[in-house]
Amino acid sequence: MKHLRHLSLWFDRFVLLAATLIFALIGSRYIADPVGAAAATDISLKSALAISTMRVGFGAFPLGCALVALTCLLSPSRLRTGLFFVAVIFGVALAVRVFAIVGDGTLRESLSLLSAEAIVLTLSIVGLVVDIGQQRQGSREAL
Repeated sequence: MKHLRHLSLWFDRFVLLAATLIFALIGSRYIADPVGAAAATDISLKSALAISTMRVGFGAFPLGCALVALTCLLSPSRLRTGLFFVAVIFGVALAVRVFAIVGDGTLRESLSLLSAEAIVLTLSIVGLVVDIGQQRQGSREAL
């Protein structure tokens, strides 16, 4: 049982590290080069305000998410909170992406992002389910 708990902790940390890196890469790309990052998806920024808005909306928020995930990663007592946070963020992103695919007809263009979001969401949910199951098992053994 102790071995399974040890593996579970490393799995949780892996998921949080992956999410931290994904958020940080997204955020830093839009903060460092908002015009280039936007152009990669055919978005054109035509004013200084548009560039600033892109930096904040597409850069600062993912970077903030990276810091939350990193904080949870570094604190063993917050691993479950971090997994829940990652599951919520990626779950909402996945739901909105599916909505956009249906509404905008962008399945082909969205497949790689759809897959990545689904994988991170699935991994975070697996981590949560295993963690909660282990907690329940530990509670039963204590009785």
